Amino acid sequence: MVRVLLYGSGAREHALAYKIKQSPLLTELYLALPNDGFKDLGTVITFKNFEDLAEKASKLNINLLVVGPEMPLIEGIVDIFSKYDIPAIGPTAEWAMLEGSKTFAKEFMLRNNLPTARYITINDKNEIDTALEQFSLPVVLKADGLAAGKGVAIVDDYKEAKNKLCEYLDGKFGDASKKIIIEEYLKGEEISLIALWDGLKLLPFITARDYKRLLDNDLGPNTGGMGSYCPVELTNKENKEITIYVKNLEKALKKESAQFAGIVYSGLILTSKGIQVLEYNMRFGDPETQALMMHLKSDLLKLFNSAVNQKLSDVSLEWHNGSSFCLVVAANGYPGQPVKGGEIKYLDNIKVKFGVETFFASINNDNSRLIACGGRVLSICKTGDCPQVDVYKAADELDYPDKIFRKDIGRSSLFTT
Repeated sequence: MVRVLLYGSGAREHALAYKIKQSPLLTELYLALPNDGFKDLGTVITFKNFEDLAEKASKLNINLLVVGPEMPLIEGIVDIFSKYDIPAIGPTAEWAMLEGSKTFAKEFMLRNNLPTARYITINDKNEIDTALEQFSLPVVLKADGLAAGKGVAIVDDYKEAKNKLCEYLDGKFGDASKKIIIEEYLKGEEISLIALWDGLKLLPFITARDYKRLLDNDLGPNTGGMGSYCPVELTNKENKEITIYVKNLEKALKKESAQFAGIVYSGLILTSKGIQVLEYNMRFGDPETQALMMHLKSDLLKLFNSAVNQKLSDVSLEWHNGSSFCLVVAANGYPGQPVKGGEIKYLDNIKVKFGVETFFASINNDNSRLIACGGRVLSICKTGDCPQVDVYKAADELDYPDKIFRKDIGRSSLFTT
């Protein structure tokens, strides 16, 4: 039996808690930093720092840590819990750098012949002109470190590119932009390939697609994600390429002794020359996780247990029929200055009427009133046949005056009316 501590506060963590709670292996679920929308799914633990949290977890006989967001992984939460012999779903600080440093990730890919765009790294403004001369337009500029999803720019003018690079190196994103990746632009459809790793075996989930732009037709500013669906319809050729890529990534992780149990998320792009790796994340994606957890038929906690015991080779995944769909409802003004304080009413009505689930991202509970307190407020999700129809109907009827959401998630391949 498993006593789980889930760390994180967003809709992704709400979806993970929802799925973990379904497992007959679960003895007790503990939550670190949940928002008010899902804190009642477990026992909340307050803490001063990771060491304090690990000590409390040890005293409570917690025997599995599941980490949602990237920053605690990069800051070494898994390493600290390992001192207390508490296994985790999440990489050590060393391997969290596959997400924490784009240079680290690029060098890993090059060493292991994993397909990725040509690039140059610079850390001095005197290098800008020479570096830009080696790329045609448009060109991609990336802050090396984490920049809250804002450290990537696609630029089709050399003067603008030079200005942005100067801004980055002058500290626009602090330490994250002290080093910059200049990268060739790749054209194609993007997909998310999330896989579970146990130190020996890489077990991929079905592919998903998320939508980063705020507005329909991929217009507007980048966001944390406005929706997702799974599975993605792929050609036989694309499926074969992904199978080969997974084998090569597994081989690379083994060769470099990546000894942890956790998630390896490959952001892939399907180009005319084959798949290419855009980035690595070392945790579940948001909002892909919401769609995946709705569609996953297998026991998630059993999968996690297999991962920490290096038994993923004995596991196969089961999925529900149809497809799974997640729509993010955000507050008006997101991502710049989202309106806060709006009340969400009668949520149970739409859940019952349309058979959807909702996962909370930025919610306060004020005397049983659900109050939006951030940018992305909640995700509306469903799995089955044409789930988008019911999700969009639910979003239209959601009683939340400040709501905004995209109207075109999944339309290109799965959406029907």
